[in-house]
Amino acid sequence: MNKKIIILDDLVEQSQFFLRLLHEANYKVFITEEESELLDSISNQKPDIILLSATLKDKDCYLICKKIKLLEISENIPVIFINRDQRYFDAETMFNSGGSDYINYPFSSGEILHRISTQIKLKSLQEALTEKTNQLHKLIPHYQKLKLALEKSKLELANITQKDQSSFLPQKEEFAKILEQEWLRGARQRSSFGDLAGTNISLIMAKINDFTVYQNNHEKDLIDNCLNILGKTLQSVVKRPGDVVGTFSQGLFVILLPNTDQDGAEKVAQMVNSKLESLQIPHHYSNFSEYISCSFGIATGIPSQALPPTVLIEVAENALNTALSHQQTNIIVIDNF
Repeated sequence: MNKKIIILDDLVEQSQFFLRLLHEANYKVFITEEESELLDSISNQKPDIILLSATLKDKDCYLICKKIKLLEISENIPVIFINRDQRYFDAETMFNSGGSDYINYPFSSGEILHRISTQIKLKSLQEALTEKTNQLHKLIPHYQKLKLALEKSKLELANITQKDQSSFLPQKEEFAKILEQEWLRGARQRSSFGDLAGTNISLIMAKINDFTVYQNNHEKDLIDNCLNILGKTLQSVVKRPGDVVGTFSQGLFVILLPNTDQDGAEKVAQMVNSKLESLQIPHHYSNFSEYISCSFGIATGIPSQALPPTVLIEVAENALNTALSHQQTNIIVIDNF
């Protein structure tokens, strides 16, 4: 079946160029100049990708992209911006609005087709992984079925990981470097503008409850595949450009949220917790729950050159230890400085 592409562009010469090129590449193409027609067409035609002009007359292309991502049916549809004039385009704003990639003028037919093909492949891989994960956990009523299904999916998960290098989670040392960069950036921003607004940095630590017991009672392959699923799940929730999911040790995940206050970080932790609960991965040896669950510690601070970034880690660890001491599921402890 031919892949479907919707183009929103009010420049006829440009849209016709893309129409001819994509038709020749066997894509089904629909062109519109109206935002409302685009949003309606997404629901009716269910496109595989959307091309959005960055130079729409009297329209905010970044706001339109945000509206696209707010629709449940299109939140995972890649949006590629057509950048005809660099004066009116900002890549960072594009990524923050939910855009996936951009095509620069002068246009190269080969580059256009390659970028579109890449985004469609990434979308298909994500859909396949989500479907396999859903099927996996619906078919597993107890430990033995979990083990067999995870072993069967091991090669598939490894193949997807090889194709998408971004799926590797930063380890402790690499994550610490990323934190330091964001901390210094926030400190410079605060110093330059003299304003605390938007400079908050939040760190979420998510610890698998009774993970040591889980390790002692399961084989390494099963543990590794379980952690892969949890890592992918966290990445599926934390989508904003600049946010980073990493791991400090087996069973301890970390989420860095630049420009995020305490309330925003708590909402992310709640979303992560809800997503993990829906997986229902059995954990028969846990005192917390019959399924894999996590405790959360959150630290929120305003970066300063007078403080090291490690203070964010220390505060988050203290909050996590407090959460673990409750010996209950769904515990989120927050601290700030």
